[in-house]
Amino acid sequence: MSSEVEFDHIAPTYDETRRPPSSEELDAISELLSGCRTVLDAGVGTGRFAVPLAAARFDVLGVDVSLEMMRRARAKGLVRLARANVLRLPIPDRAVDAAFMAHVLQLIPDPRPVLRELGRVARRRVLILLPEWTERSPTGPWAGLRERYRELAGEMGYPLGERARRYWHSLDEVAAIATPKVVRLVAGPAAPLTLEEWFARWGSRMAGQGRLPPQVHQEIVRRIQAEYPIDPARLGRSRKERFIAWDPADLRAVA
Repeated sequence: MSSEVEFDHIAPTYDETRRPPSSEELDAISELLSGCRTVLDAGVGTGRFAVPLAAARFDVLGVDVSLEMMRRARAKGLVRLARANVLRLPIPDRAVDAAFMAHVLQLIPDPRPVLRELGRVARRRVLILLPEWTERSPTGPWAGLRERYRELAGEMGYPLGERARRYWHSLDEVAAIATPKVVRLVAGPAAPLTLEEWFARWGSRMAGQGRLPPQVHQEIVRRIQAEYPIDPARLGRSRKERFIAWDPADLRAVA
């Protein structure tokens, strides 16, 4: 399944199954983009970052491959939106003060072309959010849940298409491409969740990929919850998010 199709499918439940950016994240973005006015949000999605950036008086242009995701961004009041691939931005050289990207780099096998493209269009700053992958990597504690959901859905007559592959890029990997000017680790979204709430939210993400009937989805979640004992103490913890900022000129020089 391509990223475009995948995110078109999950757009209806995307916001309700993800917590909004934390105040620490938004403060870090505003500080790291200080002195910038025009900001490209490359991979704007439903506007989870673009909307608060616009509220903070940044002039935001959003691009994404998913029309369904951007339809929800437009409903939130964002008007400067364009369908585009982040590897081939329809934007002139140095047209914006800053280029920002969150939760997109993991969809791209080689970071070099997209970092170079962001450097091409930005004058003052390129900023990306690179999550800490400790618990979300293929070897993390939640690794088996997704595959088990797919297995059970198939057994019940509702096979799910494969989602787009994820690439677990590290700070060392992207820093070796071009030396960042700033690296900052901040607390990401956190909100106390009961075990039932966590499974319901996670399960809704999975169901959105295949638009399963509610009763099928509920049975799959019930069975997985019985099979996978999860420590509830994990559920309310803030995860860490890493912001990495570059001088665009350093990225334009990437081979």
